[in-house]
Amino acid sequence: MADKKALVVVSHGSKRKESNQEFKDFIQKLNKINSEGRESEYTAIKGACLEFASPQLEIVIKNLMTSKYEQIDIFPLFIFAGYHVRKDIPERMEELKTKYAKLKYKILEHPAAADDFAHYIFSQILKGK
Repeated sequence: MADKKALVVVSHGSKRKESNQEFKDFIQKLNKINSEGRESEYTAIKGACLEFASPQLEIVIKNLMTSKYEQIDIFPLFIFAGYHVRKDIPERMEELKTKYAKLKYKILEHPAAADDFAHYIFSQILKGK
């Protein structure tokens, strides 16, 4: 049997309820795409927040570990490698690793690190003209 692998998309979280709902809607869209039979190794896609909103990253990881996930990919939904990407998320994940000895995780690249991200942004700008 293949390992259970989850994707956790991490956002900042907001004091604004509508922004948090937009994030939850985005996670639903990712789950829909994932369930359409595309080549994906993820059996779960979850959203997690760092501040101001729930579910918090620590709760999402706890729930996935309780559900016996063997591998968790962390996608920081932050455009650039600021504090949360460089320091906060890695430190939180290392702290969780000490709490859950079986936790295996990989922090994926932030969006602007992808070669095609600038092309995507420029195409969106041109669409808006």
